[in-house]
Amino acid sequence: MDLSGNMQCSEAGSQAIRLFFTLGRWCLWQSATAPSQGDFWPDGEVLPCNEGCADVGFLPMMQRRRLSPLARAASAVAWHCWRKCGDMPAVFFSSHGESQYYFEMLHGIAEREEASPSRFSLCVHNAIAGLSSLHRASFLPYVSLAGGTEGIFAAFLEAAGQLLDTPRVLVVCYGQALPETYRAYLATADSTWALAMVLARAGGPGRQLRLVRRPGNSQAVAAGDGQSLVQAILDGRRSSPCPLGRSLWLWSLDDA
Repeated sequence: MDLSGNMQCSEAGSQAIRLFFTLGRWCLWQSATAPSQGDFWPDGEVLPCNEGCADVGFLPMMQRRRLSPLARAASAVAWHCWRKCGDMPAVFFSSHGESQYYFEMLHGIAEREEASPSRFSLCVHNAIAGLSSLHRASFLPYVSLAGGTEGIFAAFLEAAGQLLDTPRVLVVCYGQALPETYRAYLATADSTWALAMVLARAGGPGRQLRLVRRPGNSQAVAAGDGQSLVQAILDGRRSSPCPLGRSLWLWSLDDA
C-alpha cells in the first residue's frame, strides 16, 4: 500500500510500514526556554518563549482571549507555517488535548456544579483545530487526532494518506503537562509545546523525512514521543528510535 512511501514485509514475515516525506517547513514553540541559537534543523524556526506564553499578536484581541495556553501554542506554530507556505489541509494531533480544561469541568460536575457550555466547546478534542481554521478563514479540510498506542506518529500516518490526494499537508502536534491527578497513571509532558511541519510527497526539493514502523513490545508509553522529537529538533539530531509499546518507530531527516 503506497502512503508517500510503501508498506513492506520484513524478513520475519511481519509488516513494516515505511513513510517518506519532503519536509518543506517547520515551526516550534515550547514554554521551557530554548537556546537562542543552536544547531537546529534547517528550514524552520523556534519561536520565542515569551515568558511561557506563545505570542499570538497576529490575532484580534477577542480571538486571543478565547485561547488557552495550549491553544495559543498550537495556533502560533500553525500560523507561522501557513504565513510562509500558504493554506493547505491539516492534521492536528494531541495525546490528551485540553486536559486542564476538561479536568476542571469534570471536577465541577463531580461537585454538582453546572458545566459551562463555552468551556465545554473549548475543551473538546477538535476545538484547537477548529479555532485555528477560523483564524485563517480556511475552507480546507482538517482532522484532529489522539494517537493512542502510536503516539505522535499517528499524525504522520494520517498525513501520508492525505498526500495521496493533495500536494501538501500541515501537521500540527502539541501537548502539555497533565493535571496532577492523572500523573500516577500516565506519562506526561514536562512543559507546553507545539510543533508544526509542512509535509509534501517524497522526492521533492528539500530535506527528506523518513519513518519506519516495526512491531515492538516495549513497556514505553506514547506520551513522551512528542517532546522527544522536539528535543531532537533543538539538538540538531537527524535520526532516532522511538519505542512505543506495540511498535518501534525509527525516523531520520536526510538532505535532499
